Amino acid sequence: MKTLWNEKTERWSHCIGWAGSHAPGFAALLWLDSQVAGEPVARQEWRKRVELAAQNMLRDSGSGLFASQANCHIMQWEFPFLYGYLPEALASIEPQIRHLIQSQQPAGGWGYEPANEQQSGLGQAGDSVLGTCANRAATLLRYARITGDTAALAAGEKALRFMENFRVPRGGQTWECPMYEPDILAAAYAIRAYHDGFRATGNPRWLHDAVYWAETGVPFIYLWSLPDKPMMLGATIPVFGSTYYTHSWLAMPVQWCGLVYAYHVFHLARELEHARLPKTDSPLPLGLNFSPADWRRIVELITISGMYQQFADGERIGTYPDSISQFEKRNPAFINPEDILVNVLALRGFDPDVKTARLRREKNTIVLSSGAEIEHLEATTDGIRFNLNFFPDEASHSLVAGLKPKQVLVDGRPLPRSANPVRREPGWWSDEKHQRIYLTVPHEKKSVNVEITEVQPTRRKN
Repeated sequence: MKTLWNEKTERWSHCIGWAGSHAPGFAALLWLDSQVAGEPVARQEWRKRVELAAQNMLRDSGSGLFASQANCHIMQWEFPFLYGYLPEALASIEPQIRHLIQSQQPAGGWGYEPANEQQSGLGQAGDSVLGTCANRAATLLRYARITGDTAALAAGEKALRFMENFRVPRGGQTWECPMYEPDILAAAYAIRAYHDGFRATGNPRWLHDAVYWAETGVPFIYLWSLPDKPMMLGATIPVFGSTYYTHSWLAMPVQWCGLVYAYHVFHLARELEHARLPKTDSPLPLGLNFSPADWRRIVELITISGMYQQFADGERIGTYPDSISQFEKRNPAFINPEDILVNVLALRGFDPDVKTARLRREKNTIVLSSGAEIEHLEATTDGIRFNLNFFPDEASHSLVAGLKPKQVLVDGRPLPRSANPVRREPGWWSDEKHQRIYLTVPHEKKSVNVEITEVQPTRRKN
């Protein structure tokens, strides 16, 4: 609200003193916090800031900007699922997805591409490690999981099979770190990629591999502490190596890297509470045998260490350091608290992630994604029905792929059909090109029931 907000430009900075930009990920977190914070006055102020930021984005670049990941390490496409303009925002992602598919190598990976002469010394151009592939694969599989897109899913699974060639997480920070040094950020991206691969397909092999990459991140975490250094327990080393072979990161935590890892471990732990981990034909070996409670404890430790590292007062209030020395000295740059807030919200039961449910039918699979919690997705004689749980007096925004709708009922009342893409007003719109429908559903109360009737195929007369 203050430390990283520029009153003149009405934009946010990623770090103190950096140039500002529109940041829908920040707006999404403020929107969520305005729903759950305890002080009514603060909630009103945060909501006003969200509205200002959203209107500025619409004025400057249009609703496609709502899918931008500017200034964020974790947040990716959540804002339109909470605020609106969902069809237009998702349409803006398509060029990125097409580029990832077109740039993918035949074997399934992506190679190292140094941007300048200095980076050319960090690794062999064209060579692949986990970190050159995992974040790209995660984007493809997140898009496939949310939308049901078959091309993105095929390319994403191809990448997952290629990434099974690796055993050590390397090369997640090649803007400055040598690509062959072990890297917790590469492990974090791999967890997200494999977990979304599992969520999109139900293939237990991908869940197995997500656990493997979670295990490879544990050696980067301080799991012991000295009594006078509260930052220490849960602090995370970014890499076992250096920046440009000169500045060592050994014994110098960079907490934002660990917080990215923690958030994806949080989702994995929640998955493991409900899914058994059967034996698969994965070539990746497991070793730690952690329980879901163990993984959740790791998330808590990393998050709490990050909170100890935050500034509690002064002109830097709310930010936290890029690194710490001796678990005491905070070193610049001073970063926005996105990574901390994401984990805190998730641990409190308000995970900002886009929710997805799938319903497998004889001829196809229905994919439902929403900013609301989804319950009881099931088939009916002439369509589907499900419950959406969201904040009362707000509208939830969802998409459904895999059916041709005739009518949408909300708590038994017709939801009006829109001739144009829905934005924020209640209604539904059919995207014929992608075979999706978009819903903006009002919530007079927390839980509403949605029933979608399908157009029935005409039968030919003999």
